[in-house]
Amino acid sequence: MHHKTLIALVLASASAAAHAGECEDNFAKSGSAFTGVDYSSRVSVPQLSVADALGQMRGIMVSEKMDVITEDPAGGVMLVEQRSTGTTRAIPTLINVSASGDAASVQMTVKTEKGQFAKADAIRGYMCDLLSRVKGGEAGRLAGAQGAKVQNANDVTVRDVYVFSREIAREAKGNAVAVGARHKGRSYALRGNVDYIQEDGEDYNVSFDVPDQSDVQLRVPGDREPRVGVACLFRPNQLANVLTWRKGDRVTFTGAFYRYDDFKRMVWLENCTKTG
Repeated sequence: MHHKTLIALVLASASAAAHAGECEDNFAKSGSAFTGVDYSSRVSVPQLSVADALGQMRGIMVSEKMDVITEDPAGGVMLVEQRSTGTTRAIPTLINVSASGDAASVQMTVKTEKGQFAKADAIRGYMCDLLSRVKGGEAGRLAGAQGAKVQNANDVTVRDVYVFSREIAREAKGNAVAVGARHKGRSYALRGNVDYIQEDGEDYNVSFDVPDQSDVQLRVPGDREPRVGVACLFRPNQLANVLTWRKGDRVTFTGAFYRYDDFKRMVWLENCTKTG
């Protein structure tokens, strides 16, 4: 191994160890499981700009299967989220980066909702591992440029339409604006029965039959939010397929999340196709 390469590896290892120690010292917890808990920590990385630090964090978080929900490179702010599954709720993480001389101060805050339980030691270890990966100097500049280009995973989430509807209803209760920011552009394959079919501008609006809570025997405890309707928008080139569907048909439609209207309590997917 070349002498310069060995020195670079030693320095990188020392830097990572220093970050981990600083992160552990700065770790803090506030709130409770009854109101929601914030876990936070920060590290200072020398010879690193705000933009390159944020770019690195983007790459790191997406590699951890997080979604970037919103980002302000100029302000050094980014919100990422662990994608919800059938059994887990989304967990948001706020990244704040600020300049401190020639160094970048990188702060991470993991925010859990009320009723979510987590061990502080496990959260601290997870956060400090992520923050220890932030590099300074030329390596940090290169990693920042590369990380800034990383995109969210473009996979398809499969859901029963009623389950999807209830997930949106519970999310909207906490923050209706966050629903669009969280789901915009994500691909979903939704299974259910056709309710009604109608023209919607140049598109064709095919709505799912989503039962009301009062008509369902099995409910999630504490979920008392009103019904959220779900519909798919099909482009004119799908007319031949649209004409063959009837109310009550069992279908799977795949499309991209388009918008949520909290007043109408309605979700639309766009550019839909029948996939099952």
